[in-house]
Amino acid sequence: MSARREEERWEVLEKIGAYAAGELDGEEAREAEQLIFERPDYQRLAESYARMLVMLDTLCAEEVEVPTEIVGYVVRRAYISAFLRQAEQLVHGLVRDYSGALAFYLGLRSVQPQ
Repeated sequence: MSARREEERWEVLEKIGAYAAGELDGEEAREAEQLIFERPDYQRLAESYARMLVMLDTLCAEEVEVPTEIVGYVVRRAYISAFLRQAEQLVHGLVRDYSGALAFYLGLRSVQPQ
């Protein structure tokens, strides 16, 4: 992946994290909402980030400044988790389709299911 694409991806992740934390206003908030609306993986990322913030809030009676390294780690883990879920769904669909085609080819099934 190019350095520019990597930088853009981190900017999006930071924007979604800031949105989930309630740190964006106006146009920035609308941009983050649009990103989340358009991409299911970004929506899952925002949900994961919001859950993490709720857990931190629940565990701490006072406001805690979370180190940026921890926030970055959590955001990366949430993004990787969403990516792996999508990859799993893709592989599952491919295996199902190819096994159906193989069964049809071998004559084990006369008509492919719709």
